[in-house]
Amino acid sequence: MTNFGCSFKVEMISDLSRLQKKLAYWECLPFIAIDTEFVRVDTFYPKAGLIQVADDTGIFLIDPLDIDDLTVLKPLLVGDTIKVMHSMSEDVVLFQTISGCMPQNIFDTQIACALLGQGISVGYQKFIELYLGLLIDKGETRSDWLKRPLTDSQLEYAAKDVHYLYQVYPQLVSQLEQRNLSGVVQQECSLINQGMTDTDVDMDRYYLKLRGASKFPVEKQVLLKKLSSWREREARNRDKPRGRVISDKQLLDFVDRMPKSVNALQASSILNPGQCRKYGEDLVSLINSPVQVCSNFELIPRSLSGQKLDYYRALKKASESIANEWNIAPELLGRKRLLEHYITLLFAERNKQRSDQLPEEFGPWRIKLLKAPFEKIAESTFNV
Repeated sequence: MTNFGCSFKVEMISDLSRLQKKLAYWECLPFIAIDTEFVRVDTFYPKAGLIQVADDTGIFLIDPLDIDDLTVLKPLLVGDTIKVMHSMSEDVVLFQTISGCMPQNIFDTQIACALLGQGISVGYQKFIELYLGLLIDKGETRSDWLKRPLTDSQLEYAAKDVHYLYQVYPQLVSQLEQRNLSGVVQQECSLINQGMTDTDVDMDRYYLKLRGASKFPVEKQVLLKKLSSWREREARNRDKPRGRVISDKQLLDFVDRMPKSVNALQASSILNPGQCRKYGEDLVSLINSPVQVCSNFELIPRSLSGQKLDYYRALKKASESIANEWNIAPELLGRKRLLEHYITLLFAERNKQRSDQLPEEFGPWRIKLLKAPFEKIAESTFNV
Protein backbone atom coordinates (compact mmCIF):
# COMPACT_ATOMS: atom_id res chain seq x y z
CA MET A 1 0.00 0.00 0.00
CA THR A 2 1.23 3.49 -0.89
CA ASN A 3 0.04 6.78 0.55
CA PHE A 4 0.77 8.66 -2.71
CA GLY A 5 2.98 11.24 -1.06
CA CYS A 6 0.56 11.93 1.82
CA SER A 7 1.56 11.91 5.49
CA PHE A 8 -1.65 10.06 6.42
CA LYS A 9 -3.13 6.67 5.60
CA VAL A 10 -4.67 6.36 2.13
CA GLU A 11 -6.42 3.23 0.87
CA MET A 12 -7.72 2.51 -2.63
CA ILE A 13 -11.03 0.62 -2.72
CA SER A 14 -11.55 -1.25 -5.97
CA ASP A 15 -13.90 -4.09 -5.04
CA LEU A 16 -17.48 -4.19 -3.83
CA SER A 17 -16.92 -6.35 -0.75
CA ARG A 18 -14.34 -3.96 0.72
CA LEU A 19 -16.58 -0.97 -0.05
CA GLN A 20 -19.55 -2.62 1.69
CA LYS A 21 -17.46 -3.16 4.84
CA LYS A 22 -16.44 0.48 4.92
CA LEU A 23 -20.00 1.64 4.23
CA ALA A 24 -21.23 -0.31 7.25
CA TYR A 25 -18.65 1.53 9.35
CA TRP A 26 -19.35 4.98 7.88
CA GLU A 27 -23.08 4.59 8.49
CA CYS A 28 -22.34 4.39 12.24
CA LEU A 29 -20.22 7.56 12.37
CA PRO A 30 -21.48 11.03 13.31
CA PHE A 31 -19.78 12.53 10.23
CA ILE A 32 -17.50 11.86 7.29
CA ALA A 33 -16.00 14.14 4.66
CA ILE A 34 -16.76 13.24 1.07
CA ASP A 35 -15.65 14.58 -2.29
CA THR A 36 -15.79 13.48 -5.91
CA GLU A 37 -13.82 13.85 -9.11
CA PHE A 38 -15.72 13.55 -12.38
CA VAL A 39 -15.82 14.49 -16.04
CA ARG A 40 -18.77 16.35 -17.60
CA VAL A 41 -17.56 17.82 -20.87
CA ASP A 42 -19.75 16.41 -23.63
CA THR A 43 -22.39 14.50 -21.65
CA PHE A 44 -25.56 15.48 -19.81
CA TYR A 45 -24.76 13.26 -16.85
CA PRO A 46 -21.42 13.51 -15.02
CA LYS A 47 -19.10 10.50 -15.27
CA ALA A 48 -17.59 9.51 -11.93
CA GLY A 49 -13.80 9.27 -11.89
CA LEU A 50 -13.14 8.94 -8.15
CA ILE A 51 -15.00 9.16 -4.84
CA GLN A 52 -13.03 10.22 -1.75
CA VAL A 53 -14.08 9.64 1.85
CA ALA A 54 -12.30 10.73 5.03
CA ASP A 55 -13.09 9.22 8.43
CA ASP A 56 -11.36 8.95 11.79
CA THR A 57 -9.05 6.20 10.49
CA GLY A 58 -7.80 7.67 7.22
CA ILE A 59 -8.64 8.45 3.61
CA PHE A 60 -10.38 6.04 1.24
CA LEU A 61 -10.37 6.48 -2.53
CA ILE A 62 -13.20 4.55 -4.20
CA ASP A 63 -12.66 3.66 -7.86
CA PRO A 64 -16.11 3.82 -9.52
CA LEU A 65 -14.74 2.34 -12.74
CA ASP A 66 -13.98 -0.93 -10.93
CA ILE A 67 -17.24 -1.18 -8.95
CA ASP A 68 -20.33 -1.77 -11.08
CA ASP A 69 -23.06 -1.28 -8.47
CA LEU A 70 -22.76 2.13 -6.83
CA THR A 71 -26.34 2.07 -5.56
CA VAL A 72 -24.76 0.49 -2.45
CA LEU A 73 -23.87 4.09 -1.49
CA LYS A 74 -27.54 4.98 -1.03
CA PRO A 75 -27.98 4.00 2.68
CA LEU A 76 -24.98 6.14 3.60
CA LEU A 77 -26.04 9.06 1.42
CA VAL A 78 -29.59 9.24 2.79
CA GLY A 79 -28.70 8.15 6.34
CA ASP A 80 -28.04 10.13 9.52
CA THR A 81 -24.27 10.37 9.09
CA ILE A 82 -23.42 13.99 8.24
CA LYS A 83 -21.73 14.24 4.86
CA VAL A 84 -19.26 17.14 4.85
CA MET A 85 -18.79 18.63 1.35
CA HIS A 86 -17.56 21.88 -0.14
CA SER A 87 -19.82 23.47 -2.79
CA MET A 88 -22.20 20.53 -2.81
CA SER A 89 -24.23 21.02 -5.99
CA GLU A 90 -22.05 19.15 -8.49
CA ASP A 91 -21.37 16.32 -6.05
CA VAL A 92 -25.10 15.97 -5.39
CA VAL A 93 -25.83 15.73 -9.12
CA LEU A 94 -23.19 13.00 -9.45
CA PHE A 95 -24.60 11.00 -6.54
CA GLN A 96 -28.10 11.27 -7.99
CA THR A 97 -26.71 9.83 -11.22
CA ILE A 98 -24.67 6.93 -9.81
CA SER A 99 -26.71 5.95 -6.76
CA GLY A 100 -30.24 6.98 -7.70
CA CYS A 101 -30.88 9.10 -4.61
CA MET A 102 -30.73 12.64 -3.31
CA PRO A 103 -28.13 12.82 -0.51
CA GLN A 104 -29.45 14.03 2.85
CA ASN A 105 -27.83 15.49 5.99
CA ILE A 106 -25.18 17.43 4.11
CA PHE A 107 -22.93 20.03 5.69
CA ASP A 108 -21.64 22.32 2.96
CA THR A 109 -18.53 24.13 4.18
CA GLN A 110 -19.02 26.84 1.54
CA ILE A 111 -22.38 27.72 3.12
CA ALA A 112 -20.74 27.63 6.55
CA CYS A 113 -18.20 30.18 5.32
CA ALA A 114 -21.03 32.46 4.17
CA LEU A 115 -22.74 32.18 7.57
CA LEU A 116 -19.43 33.07 9.22
CA GLY A 117 -18.99 36.19 7.11
CA GLN A 118 -16.33 34.86 4.72
CA GLY A 119 -18.26 35.56 1.50
CA ILE A 120 -20.95 33.84 -0.53
CA SER A 121 -18.86 31.56 -2.78
CA VAL A 122 -15.51 30.91 -1.13
CA GLY A 123 -13.53 28.51 -3.30
CA TYR A 124 -11.93 25.42 -1.79
CA GLN A 125 -8.40 26.78 -2.17
CA LYS A 126 -9.26 30.01 -0.32
CA PHE A 127 -11.27 28.05 2.26
CA ILE A 128 -8.28 25.89 3.23
CA GLU A 129 -6.01 28.92 3.33
CA LEU A 130 -8.46 30.70 5.67
CA TYR A 131 -8.90 27.86 8.14
CA LEU A 132 -5.67 25.84 7.95
CA GLY A 133 -3.22 28.42 6.63
CA LEU A 134 -2.20 26.09 3.79
CA LEU A 135 -1.63 26.99 0.15
CA ILE A 136 -2.82 24.01 -1.87
CA ASP A 137 -2.20 23.22 -5.52
CA LYS A 138 -5.37 22.83 -7.62
CA GLY A 139 -3.47 21.85 -10.78
CA GLU A 140 -5.15 18.44 -11.08
CA THR A 141 -8.71 19.81 -10.93
CA ARG A 142 -9.27 19.59 -14.70
CA SER A 143 -7.20 16.48 -15.36
CA ASP A 144 -8.74 13.38 -16.97
CA TRP A 145 -10.27 11.45 -14.07
CA LEU A 146 -11.57 8.69 -16.34
CA LYS A 147 -8.16 7.73 -17.69
CA ARG A 148 -6.47 4.76 -16.05
CA PRO A 149 -4.17 4.40 -14.31
CA LEU A 150 -4.61 7.57 -12.29
CA THR A 151 -1.28 9.22 -11.54
CA ASP A 152 0.18 9.49 -8.04
CA SER A 153 -0.19 13.26 -8.40
CA GLN A 154 -3.94 12.92 -9.03
CA LEU A 155 -4.40 10.55 -6.11
CA GLU A 156 -2.40 12.77 -3.74
CA TYR A 157 -4.49 15.79 -4.78
CA ALA A 158 -7.77 13.90 -4.29
CA ALA A 159 -6.75 12.46 -0.92
CA LYS A 160 -5.58 15.81 0.47
CA ASP A 161 -8.78 17.56 -0.60
CA VAL A 162 -11.00 15.35 1.53
CA HIS A 163 -8.43 15.08 4.35
CA TYR A 164 -8.42 18.86 4.86
CA LEU A 165 -12.21 18.97 4.65
CA TYR A 166 -12.46 16.48 7.51
CA GLN A 167 -9.97 18.47 9.60
CA VAL A 168 -11.81 21.80 9.28
CA TYR A 169 -15.34 20.55 9.98
CA PRO A 170 -15.14 20.55 13.84
CA GLN A 171 -13.72 24.08 13.78
CA LEU A 172 -16.64 25.31 11.66
CA VAL A 173 -19.21 23.61 13.90
CA SER A 174 -17.68 25.22 16.97
CA GLN A 175 -17.77 28.69 15.42
CA LEU A 176 -21.39 28.26 14.33
CA GLU A 177 -22.38 27.10 17.81
CA GLN A 178 -20.77 30.19 19.34
CA ARG A 179 -22.98 32.36 17.13
CA ASN A 180 -26.20 30.39 17.73
CA LEU A 181 -26.26 29.19 14.12
CA SER A 182 -26.06 25.45 14.78
CA GLY A 183 -28.04 23.40 12.30
CA VAL A 184 -28.45 26.26 9.84
CA VAL A 185 -26.02 24.77 7.31
CA GLN A 186 -28.01 21.52 7.13
CA GLN A 187 -31.25 23.54 6.78
CA GLU A 188 -29.82 25.48 3.86
CA CYS A 189 -28.45 22.33 2.23
CA SER A 190 -31.91 20.75 2.43
CA LEU A 191 -33.42 23.80 0.73
CA ILE A 192 -30.81 23.60 -2.05
CA ASN A 193 -31.58 19.91 -2.49
CA GLN A 194 -35.24 20.70 -3.05
CA GLY A 195 -34.26 22.73 -6.11
CA MET A 196 -32.02 20.00 -7.54
CA THR A 197 -34.46 17.14 -7.97
CA ASP A 198 -34.79 15.61 -11.42
CA THR A 199 -38.40 14.49 -11.76
CA ASP A 200 -40.73 14.87 -14.75
CA VAL A 201 -42.30 17.89 -13.03
CA ASP A 202 -38.89 19.55 -12.65
CA MET A 203 -38.02 18.89 -16.28
CA ASP A 204 -41.26 20.56 -17.35
CA ARG A 205 -40.37 23.69 -15.37
CA TYR A 206 -37.04 24.43 -17.04
CA TYR A 207 -38.71 27.00 -19.35
CA LEU A 208 -39.14 29.28 -16.32
CA LYS A 209 -35.37 29.82 -16.32
CA LEU A 210 -35.52 31.38 -19.80
CA ARG A 211 -36.14 34.91 -18.54
CA GLY A 212 -35.64 36.37 -22.02
CA ALA A 213 -38.99 34.84 -23.01
CA SER A 214 -41.04 36.71 -20.40
CA LYS A 215 -42.00 39.19 -23.12
CA PHE A 216 -43.70 36.46 -25.18
CA PRO A 217 -47.51 36.23 -25.12
CA VAL A 218 -48.90 33.36 -23.08
CA GLU A 219 -49.53 31.12 -26.14
CA LYS A 220 -45.86 31.32 -27.09
CA GLN A 221 -44.78 30.66 -23.52
CA VAL A 222 -46.90 27.49 -23.55
CA LEU A 223 -45.14 26.44 -26.75
CA LEU A 224 -41.75 27.26 -25.22
CA LYS A 225 -42.60 25.02 -22.29
CA LYS A 226 -43.37 22.16 -24.69
CA LEU A 227 -40.13 22.67 -26.61
CA SER A 228 -38.07 23.02 -23.45
CA SER A 229 -39.58 19.86 -21.95
CA TRP A 230 -38.85 18.01 -25.19
CA ARG A 231 -35.22 19.17 -25.05
CA GLU A 232 -34.84 18.11 -21.40
CA ARG A 233 -35.87 14.57 -22.24
CA GLU A 234 -33.86 14.47 -25.45
CA ALA A 235 -30.70 15.61 -23.64
CA ARG A 236 -31.14 12.89 -21.03
CA ASN A 237 -31.96 10.16 -23.55
CA ARG A 238 -28.94 11.02 -25.68
CA ASP A 239 -26.75 11.89 -22.67
CA LYS A 240 -25.78 15.18 -24.28
CA PRO A 241 -25.58 18.68 -22.76
CA ARG A 242 -28.66 20.81 -23.42
CA GLY A 243 -26.69 23.14 -25.65
CA ARG A 244 -25.46 20.23 -27.78
CA VAL A 245 -29.08 19.37 -28.53
CA ILE A 246 -30.49 22.90 -28.96
CA SER A 247 -29.26 26.01 -27.21
CA ASP A 248 -31.46 28.34 -25.17
CA LYS A 249 -31.07 31.00 -27.87
CA GLN A 250 -32.22 28.57 -30.56
CA LEU A 251 -35.29 27.69 -28.50
CA LEU A 252 -36.19 31.36 -28.17
CA ASP A 253 -35.58 31.99 -31.88
CA PHE A 254 -37.72 28.98 -32.75
CA VAL A 255 -40.67 30.26 -30.71
CA ASP A 256 -40.21 33.81 -31.96
CA ARG A 257 -40.15 32.88 -35.68
CA MET A 258 -42.44 29.81 -35.63
CA PRO A 259 -41.27 27.88 -38.75
CA LYS A 260 -44.24 25.71 -39.76
CA SER A 261 -42.39 23.21 -41.98
CA VAL A 262 -39.01 21.54 -42.23
CA ASN A 263 -38.26 23.60 -45.35
CA ALA A 264 -39.13 26.79 -43.49
CA LEU A 265 -36.96 25.67 -40.58
CA GLN A 266 -34.01 25.02 -42.91
CA ALA A 267 -34.49 28.40 -44.56
CA SER A 268 -34.57 30.14 -41.16
CA SER A 269 -31.01 28.99 -40.30
CA ILE A 270 -32.07 28.68 -36.66
CA LEU A 271 -30.57 25.19 -36.54
CA ASN A 272 -27.46 23.85 -38.22
CA PRO A 273 -27.89 21.10 -40.84
CA GLY A 274 -27.09 18.32 -38.37
CA GLN A 275 -29.70 19.58 -35.90
CA CYS A 276 -32.27 19.85 -38.70
CA ARG A 277 -31.70 16.23 -39.70
CA LYS A 278 -31.96 14.96 -36.13
CA TYR A 279 -34.67 17.14 -34.66
CA GLY A 280 -36.39 19.09 -37.44
CA GLU A 281 -39.49 16.94 -37.83
CA ASP A 282 -40.02 16.63 -34.08
CA LEU A 283 -39.76 20.38 -33.57
CA VAL A 284 -42.03 21.28 -36.47
CA SER A 285 -44.59 18.76 -35.17
CA LEU A 286 -44.54 20.49 -31.78
CA ILE A 287 -44.94 23.89 -33.46
CA ASN A 288 -47.97 22.71 -35.39
CA SER A 289 -49.69 20.93 -32.49
CA PRO A 290 -52.62 22.74 -30.84
CA VAL A 291 -51.71 25.14 -28.02
CA GLN A 292 -53.91 24.86 -24.96
CA VAL A 293 -53.49 27.44 -22.21
CA CYS A 294 -54.44 25.99 -18.83
CA SER A 295 -55.88 28.30 -16.19
CA ASN A 296 -53.00 27.47 -13.84
CA PHE A 297 -50.22 27.95 -16.40
CA GLU A 298 -47.20 29.59 -14.74
CA LEU A 299 -45.89 32.58 -16.68
CA ILE A 300 -42.16 33.23 -16.91
CA PRO A 301 -41.32 35.88 -14.30
CA ARG A 302 -40.64 39.35 -15.64
CA SER A 303 -37.89 41.57 -14.31
CA LEU A 304 -39.16 43.62 -11.39
CA SER A 305 -40.17 47.18 -12.12
CA GLY A 306 -42.13 50.02 -10.59
CA GLN A 307 -43.51 49.39 -7.09
CA LYS A 308 -42.26 45.81 -7.10
CA LEU A 309 -38.70 46.98 -7.77
CA ASP A 310 -38.96 49.58 -5.00
CA TYR A 311 -40.25 46.87 -2.69
CA TYR A 312 -37.36 44.55 -3.64
CA ARG A 313 -34.83 47.29 -2.88
CA ALA A 314 -36.42 47.85 0.54
CA LEU A 315 -36.28 44.14 1.37
CA LYS A 316 -32.72 43.87 0.11
CA LYS A 317 -31.62 46.84 2.22
CA ALA A 318 -33.28 45.36 5.32
CA SER A 319 -31.72 41.93 4.79
CA GLU A 320 -28.30 43.49 4.21
CA SER A 321 -28.59 45.40 7.48
CA ILE A 322 -29.43 42.24 9.42
CA ALA A 323 -26.70 40.28 7.64
CA ASN A 324 -24.16 42.90 8.69
CA GLU A 325 -25.40 42.70 12.30
CA TRP A 326 -24.89 38.92 12.29
CA ASN A 327 -21.75 39.05 10.12
CA ILE A 328 -23.39 36.79 7.53
CA ALA A 329 -22.78 37.13 3.79
CA PRO A 330 -25.68 39.40 2.66
CA GLU A 331 -26.13 37.40 -0.55
CA LEU A 332 -26.90 34.29 1.51
CA LEU A 333 -29.46 35.84 3.85
CA GLY A 334 -31.23 37.86 1.16
CA ARG A 335 -30.99 35.50 -1.80
CA LYS A 336 -32.28 37.34 -4.87
CA ARG A 337 -34.42 34.41 -6.05
CA LEU A 338 -36.15 34.13 -2.68
CA LEU A 339 -36.87 37.84 -2.43
CA GLU A 340 -38.28 37.98 -5.96
CA HIS A 341 -40.50 34.95 -5.30
CA TYR A 342 -41.80 36.50 -2.06
CA ILE A 343 -42.62 39.76 -3.85
CA THR A 344 -44.47 37.92 -6.62
CA LEU A 345 -46.59 36.08 -4.07
CA LEU A 346 -47.22 39.18 -1.99
CA PHE A 347 -48.38 41.36 -4.88
CA ALA A 348 -50.51 38.56 -6.31
CA GLU A 349 -52.39 38.44 -2.99
CA ARG A 350 -52.63 42.16 -2.24
CA ASN A 351 -56.15 42.51 -3.68
CA LYS A 352 -57.29 39.40 -1.85
CA GLN A 353 -56.83 38.49 1.79
CA ARG A 354 -53.16 39.29 1.82
CA SER A 355 -50.68 37.19 3.75
CA ASP A 356 -47.26 38.52 4.78
CA GLN A 357 -46.00 35.07 5.77
CA LEU A 358 -42.59 34.26 4.35
CA PRO A 359 -42.66 31.12 2.15
CA GLU A 360 -41.34 27.88 3.63
CA GLU A 361 -38.53 27.87 1.08
CA PHE A 362 -36.93 30.73 3.06
CA GLY A 363 -36.10 28.16 5.73
CA PRO A 364 -36.66 28.48 9.49
CA TRP A 365 -33.43 30.34 10.20
CA ARG A 366 -34.03 32.97 7.51
CA ILE A 367 -37.67 33.44 8.52
CA LYS A 368 -36.59 33.98 12.14
CA LEU A 369 -34.24 36.80 11.15
CA LEU A 370 -36.35 38.45 8.44
CA LYS A 371 -39.95 38.07 9.61
CA ALA A 372 -40.22 41.23 11.73
CA PRO A 373 -38.46 43.69 9.38
CA PHE A 374 -40.27 42.31 6.33
CA GLU A 375 -43.65 42.64 8.08
CA LYS A 376 -42.81 46.25 8.90
CA ILE A 377 -42.01 46.95 5.23
CA ALA A 378 -45.28 45.27 4.16
CA GLU A 379 -47.28 47.43 6.59
CA SER A 380 -45.64 50.57 5.25
CA THR A 381 -46.08 49.57 1.60
CA PHE A 382 -49.68 48.41 1.77
CA ASN A 383 -50.80 50.86 4.51
CA VAL A 384 -52.12 48.07 6.71
